[in-house]
Amino acid sequence: MDPQQALEAPRWTSSQPGQESNYPHGGGDVLTIERGVGEAAIAGLRNRGHEAKVAGDLEGACSVEAIRILENGARMAGSDPRRDGWAAAW
Repeated sequence: MDPQQALEAPRWTSSQPGQESNYPHGGGDVLTIERGVGEAAIAGLRNRGHEAKVAGDLEGACSVEAIRILENGARMAGSDPRRDGWAAAW
């Protein structure tokens, strides 16, 4: 998987109370999952007792730009389509 493929892959976030990443912990214990993860996976999580909120494709939280440096020194770059950005590597 190259950087662009990784950044375009469906993602999920957890807003479980008590995690430092979502301070001040005002939210509920919810998984937000992009639709592209698939209905079977989402149903499986719900069947295991997780509260799952479904977001549209490419509507998940966060964004990132990424560079992969190959063994031969070549670089591959990717830009997250969820927000404005662009890929460059040199």
